Amino acid sequence: MSRIALLLVACAAVALGLTVIGGVRHDYIYYLEQWQLVLGGQDPWSTNNAYGPLHNAFALLVPIHPLAPKVVAAAALLLASGLLVLTLERDRAIPEWRTVYLLAFGLNALPIISVYWFGNNDGFVAALVIGAVLARRDGYLVLAGVLLGLATLDKYYPALLIPFFAFDDRKIDTRVIISALATIIVGMGIGIMLWGRALIEAIAFGVSRDATILSIFRPISVVGRNLGVGDWTDLLVRANGPLVLLVWIAAIAFAWRRRDSWLVASCWGFFAVLLAYKVGHQQFWVTWLALVACLPLANRPDADRLARLSLPYATFLSLFQLGFVLIQPEYFRGPNEWVKDYVGIPSVLLGAALLLSFLRPASRRPS
Repeated sequence: MSRIALLLVACAAVALGLTVIGGVRHDYIYYLEQWQLVLGGQDPWSTNNAYGPLHNAFALLVPIHPLAPKVVAAAALLLASGLLVLTLERDRAIPEWRTVYLLAFGLNALPIISVYWFGNNDGFVAALVIGAVLARRDGYLVLAGVLLGLATLDKYYPALLIPFFAFDDRKIDTRVIISALATIIVGMGIGIMLWGRALIEAIAFGVSRDATILSIFRPISVVGRNLGVGDWTDLLVRANGPLVLLVWIAAIAFAWRRRDSWLVASCWGFFAVLLAYKVGHQQFWVTWLALVACLPLANRPDADRLARLSLPYATFLSLFQLGFVLIQPEYFRGPNEWVKDYVGIPSVLLGAALLLSFLRPASRRPS
């Protein structure tokens, strides 16, 4: 066994230990409530469930042990990230990708805490997306689409990645789109058979949510209410859905015009959409960090450049997550509530700097 493989095994053991020691906390408390509703034949979306039907399937593991779903999701991410590291080791010299992988994912506090300590289901989504990247890179386009479809059935936001995965240098491969859509349709059909149209409530819940944490719309909303113009700023929050859709369409069009590769387009396009979304929960960014860690797979100057430019924001996410759990009272509650109200400002400034630096005309590839 190679030294890298031994290190991966050791790190996996530590991560699984952290997963078990972390126990039931944060959103995992609500997951168990939702899964108990599934096991009891009740509507799992009657609480604060904003997830897809695949999330409910983890209920089948709860009778084994309450932490079984958490361990399985953590193991899935460890397997996916391990395969990514082994692929990178095989294809490129370690110094060419080590720093990006470690800062963006391997040693980044956000995936470590949110996936292994908290048990957020975004870790399972990230595992499926990494699998889709590896499959797409090796030419298994149908498999890549299926994995993206499964990720969408767990949490809906991976659906935004499907068109980016389908095109490459102004060429579209419909196999990714068809297999992803087929997987989603089958999964949603099964969900409707089991729970009726109740699963649509998850989408409605996401649309109606207020602006949170890392989103620039949180400080806009707070300042607007303090200045007595809350009705106008709240209108911006309520109109966030169309804005996100416009940003997504614009990112697709611009990536097409730039002749970006599918992996590069997926990474910066998904980043732009998350930056525009009003619900800024930091765990949503785990999948983006996974995409950054995958960028060295492309072995292209533009991908390497995007990876380097992404590291400041990745580091920001890591530091924020450390403060989220280490500064008392944890989760920036009580006297530290102001952090959640205003951290969206440095978030959007760093994010805009990343996008402007990468997308400026000088960085475009010649036609």
